[in-house]
Amino acid sequence: MPSGGVSTAELADLLAALPFGHRLWVRGMGRSLYPLLRSGDAVRLLRCGPERLARGDVALVRHGPRLAAQVVLSTQPWVTEPLLGGPHAPGGELVGRVIALKRGKMVLRLPRPTRPALFLTQRALSGVWTQPAARAVFRHLRDLFSGWTKPLRRHFVGPVEIRLVRQDDLDALLAFATERLVVSGTFLRRQLRDRWGLPAERRVGGAAGAFDAQGRLLGFAWVDDYRQEGLALEGLWVRSLVVAPRVRRMGVATALVRCLVEEARRQGADRVHADIDEDNTASLRTFSGLDFQPAPAALTTATNQQWDAAGGSKRLVVLVRALSA
Repeated sequence: MPSGGVSTAELADLLAALPFGHRLWVRGMGRSLYPLLRSGDAVRLLRCGPERLARGDVALVRHGPRLAAQVVLSTQPWVTEPLLGGPHAPGGELVGRVIALKRGKMVLRLPRPTRPALFLTQRALSGVWTQPAARAVFRHLRDLFSGWTKPLRRHFVGPVEIRLVRQDDLDALLAFATERLVVSGTFLRRQLRDRWGLPAERRVGGAAGAFDAQGRLLGFAWVDDYRQEGLALEGLWVRSLVVAPRVRRMGVATALVRCLVEEARRQGADRVHADIDEDNTASLRTFSGLDFQPAPAALTTATNQQWDAAGGSKRLVVLVRALSA
């Protein structure tokens, strides 16, 4: 799902205004470096010009309103490509070189000696991953491995409580957001204070969390209207469904969405929407299993147009579930 807070286009403008040599951590660069970079991970950016990059570097490139961290295949002409391959992306405005990746507390640095290895890895992976059969085998193996490890993960995680997030959960929410969400802490703090964390009779929208016995957040999603993020889309939308890897395929995502659907019904909504990246098969299965149906074509088109204008980078599938009284 697209992130809230600042749009990709606004972020690109802010980064382009930084002087050369500036370094900073940036979150929310999409899935171009998957599996090295996943949703919620961050990259360490060195603001620089094209003369500082060579084949095998990871570049942060702007294409119109969109940002992507991709492997440099050629500098003359300038060509980048996702780690697992895909359409070549000639041109584009260079923002800088990615010098490190961060997932949770783990930091993977990308020094210049790694260039040849990364280039050869990209070439090998792209040759395989572009084949539909290879992607199907990968998904099958991933599901098998997840199933084998589920009992062990359940044992170590312990009981998980699914409930609405309260104002006293702010610290846990911000810790989870730092590791896994592309939404700013400022945005979450404001929403929790002014909307989601209010007493039931005054609550607007809502956020659901999966908490372990120590009060740590293991999964999160929220439901609210898009006016909070400047998009002209009516109704309530489920957003930012993210589950920590150690509790995936345990029904956590389903329970989070079900909690939000019930809160939307309590607030008097007659339907709930969701917009999901078309290649996010796990989320599509989750929502379909909760009776979400494809939205009318006009709404799907309008939603994609809104996100394209805001710097979205992927085609979205729009689903809707009608709510009974």
